[in-house]
Amino acid sequence: MPVKLSKRPSRIKLRGKAEAICPISKTVDEYAVEVEYVPREQAILIEEFEEMLAKYKGVEILHEELAVDIAEKIRAAVSPIYVKVVVKSAYRGIDVEITAELSGQPTIYI
Repeated sequence: MPVKLSKRPSRIKLRGKAEAICPISKTVDEYAVEVEYVPREQAILIEEFEEMLAKYKGVEILHEELAVDIAEKIRAAVSPIYVKVVVKSAYRGIDVEITAELSGQPTIYI
């Protein structure tokens, strides 16, 4: 259950770790996940974010799909003005970074 905000910050950023199964190699992939969003009236509780990431354990999903799936879950939970999810991983010596952005244009900071 999201928390209702009495005052709206300009940006919220959450970082966490997740793991899932690669559907191609069947190996366990470990991810660093960063979520940034511009809230409307609600924010995601830290515990909810932890649970969201924990639910991927044992699930077969591609890196690219994971980033989009998390962004869609954030959008469904709190209807932010903008959400960006960056998923980072390493596979066979290659650093992989996937970005998914939903709901409008990115916020520009000056």
